[in-house]
Amino acid sequence: MDYSLSCWYLNARRIRELTGDMATDHPKEVQKSHGQMAYLGEISSLRRDVLRWLKKNNPPTFEMLVAENKLAPGAFFTLHSSFYFKGLPDVTSGKQKMAHGYAKLKNLEPIKKLNFDFSPEHLTSNSSWVELSGKKRKFILAHISEVNKTTVRCTPYVLADVTGTSNEIFDNDTLLMSRYMEQFPSCIDQFSEIREVKFGRRKAHLDALRDIPEADVKKAFAEIINEPTVPKDWGGEQSDLFTTQISVLGKQRSSAFAFKGPAKFHPMTMADLGKNGDQISRLYMEPADVLILQHCHEITPPVRTMMRAFANQAGNLRQYCIIDGYDTYRILRTYKKCGLK
Repeated sequence: MDYSLSCWYLNARRIRELTGDMATDHPKEVQKSHGQMAYLGEISSLRRDVLRWLKKNNPPTFEMLVAENKLAPGAFFTLHSSFYFKGLPDVTSGKQKMAHGYAKLKNLEPIKKLNFDFSPEHLTSNSSWVELSGKKRKFILAHISEVNKTTVRCTPYVLADVTGTSNEIFDNDTLLMSRYMEQFPSCIDQFSEIREVKFGRRKAHLDALRDIPEADVKKAFAEIINEPTVPKDWGGEQSDLFTTQISVLGKQRSSAFAFKGPAKFHPMTMADLGKNGDQISRLYMEPADVLILQHCHEITPPVRTMMRAFANQAGNLRQYCIIDGYDTYRILRTYKKCGLK
């Protein structure tokens, strides 16, 4: 899936160092000497350079650095999250030199907070003063400057909104990006009948899956989506089922499933997915548009956070779907599979 950026903060010098552009004039200097149109052209050029760099180099997300124990000064990352911004009015009044931003990080123990300072010198428009004030959801490209026990300090290169590139009037790219690329089971057309069925979420629904083998669930899902090829499990697979038989809200998508059956009948944690969650990493190695994780029980927030982190890698933005035990029950019972009627 392609995307673009609406940039509210661009550190021109750092971006040029990153991309290898030898130009030296600051955009504001270009504005003074050549006018507003030249300034806008320079900002647009920097944005294109950032997008090319992101898509070519595919930097890790912040969550991936935490999971892989790779937090270190100098490491580049991206993060698409809610941020708190403050201090721009105090900078203009002379009370302080820099504005401040931070993100409260959930499900990333032991790290709880990401901090950074930024200068209004690098704001791209008057709208930036509103966009970078208060609580806002933004995309950041930055490198780490300091790591402490529970906090990380970074230097921002870009602060932006992630946007779709489609011009279709009814395209859902913007909505999809607003929920961090997550699609829900009911969005998959082959599961569309569950949209009309209300089962609630009851412990008895999970208990009904306790004795259904993973292989049977995989076969049932393959039958529902009309996928004729159901591979046997082996130790080195990247996914359990690969298919081109799925469509999401009317658009055909290649998809890869990872199934986790009742052998570990408890809420799925990162420990259930191998070292550093490497089963998620292997799933995302598949050349698929949509990555789907299924489990017979609940799925804990850290697992959901990591699925989102991989889906939001700037060089390979993709959709993902999580089907927990409650949704598995809804699907199997709606389509009368595995003895559920």
